[in-house]
Amino acid sequence: MPSEDCRFSAFLYRYRGYILGAIAVALVCAPPSLFPNDFFSGAFDVCELGMDNCSLGILVAVVLYGASALLRVRSRQFIGEHTRGSVHAAEVLVTCGPYSRMRHPLYVSNTGFALGVAFFHLGVSLWIVPFMLVVVAFEIELSRIEDLFLERKFGDMWRAWASKTPAFLPRPCALRSSRDLSCGVSCKALVPRTFWQAFFADSSTWLWLLFCNLLLVLRKLMVFYV
Repeated sequence: MPSEDCRFSAFLYRYRGYILGAIAVALVCAPPSLFPNDFFSGAFDVCELGMDNCSLGILVAVVLYGASALLRVRSRQFIGEHTRGSVHAAEVLVTCGPYSRMRHPLYVSNTGFALGVAFFHLGVSLWIVPFMLVVVAFEIELSRIEDLFLERKFGDMWRAWASKTPAFLPRPCALRSSRDLSCGVSCKALVPRTFWQAFFADSSTWLWLLFCNLLLVLRKLMVFYV
């Protein structure tokens, strides 16, 4: 009979999209940081970004979006298509590309996107803190669930890889060796997709990000003009 922890993990993974949707609704309901008045008058001064809460938040968001997108596309070059399935599935253990430096580059990317959305909407303020804590805790729990699944499926192969590869913080290139590819899929045997193939494989992510930001811009404008 499955343990309570297993049932909770299965529930969390199966309904992760709904949970993220609830977090997104809570974010939209939070009071947004407003565009400065000069933003619409044409007199907006980039030099004043550090003085304006909203503008600085947008700047942080753009940096997070860019870094997260590059990491996500690079990861998609080595793994399968984007999926929103309700159960885990993995034909092979991929240890190439970003997966030779960290175990969960996609979860790091997801966290970066989520925090970017929060900074875009809330600016640099204390409102960021609770949202950041919830998102980071949620992504860490999802990664823990994935680790348990991969360990059960690949056993010693996963443990050998995990012992050398941090979950989130990439290890320096200097710590890599030829023995690192002895487990999982050899990079020589795997033909990665091109950058654009990987980019378009995740088209739903880019559309979701665009829609979300457009919705938040509308939210700011409604508050600004009303």
